Amino acid sequence: MTINPSALSKTQLDRFTKDGYLVLQQAVPPLLLQNLQKLFTEQMDQNNKITVATNSNNGNTYINALDKILDKGNLACLELLGAPFILETAASICGPDFFLIQEFAVIKMLGDNTPVLWHQDMLHQRTGQCFTMGIYLDDADCGDGALRVVPQSHTSGKSICTLQHEPFTEVTMKAGDILVHDMMLAHSSGIMQHNPIRRVLYFEFLSVSQVRSESIYSEELLQNRLQLLQLAIEHYRSLHPDEKQFDWHNPIPEATASPAPLREALEAICGINVRARPSAYCFG
Repeated sequence: MTINPSALSKTQLDRFTKDGYLVLQQAVPPLLLQNLQKLFTEQMDQNNKITVATNSNNGNTYINALDKILDKGNLACLELLGAPFILETAASICGPDFFLIQEFAVIKMLGDNTPVLWHQDMLHQRTGQCFTMGIYLDDADCGDGALRVVPQSHTSGKSICTLQHEPFTEVTMKAGDILVHDMMLAHSSGIMQHNPIRRVLYFEFLSVSQVRSESIYSEELLQNRLQLLQLAIEHYRSLHPDEKQFDWHNPIPEATASPAPLREALEAICGINVRARPSAYCFG
């Protein structure tokens, strides 16, 4: 298994800080990408209403989201979360006390004419860096449901309804690419015109220090999400014992995952709902 460079370079970090987004090309190893695609196919075929959100359009039903996917199927999402290139990217941006607050997938299907409106993932006081990582399982071409972003909007201080009228950049992505963007970056996406499907897995990262300074989430939730991170790292190590591992130091030492079997411990952790702060949309 080939791992990308250990952390973002200074040039990459500077670009991310300035523009609010960064593309990491072919970051996901091919075998892991295949397993992720297989997992999504299985979950979408099951049409489990607990984990699948649908939208009806012109008499047809389309799947547009998957939730609670870290503990499902072949555990490819958990493996991805524990991969060094994911965790080192998070540490480069958020600092060593990073953690995953939310994971979900957004799906676009040809024929579903529902766009994603302009929005910001989370409004906050900017006492720390927090970001969304979009892992692409399919290609996203310009004019075909690709993400549109307003560069530098994350630090503009303008409302989302103002930002939606400013010049934007449409970001072309290939399966296996990762798009990293600041949670305050204004973004949207149009409808599919050509490709049959666009599946994107999203990981959202914050730091413990930012959460505490802005009183964003409870200590109980912090501990829960750090336990999840521990399980992901241990799961990756069990699958790739001879590969490079991420050197993680738990910022809350008492947040130790249960010694129960993996599936049981994972189910307990993922069973606790995360009441994430709402995104800021413009409906005008």
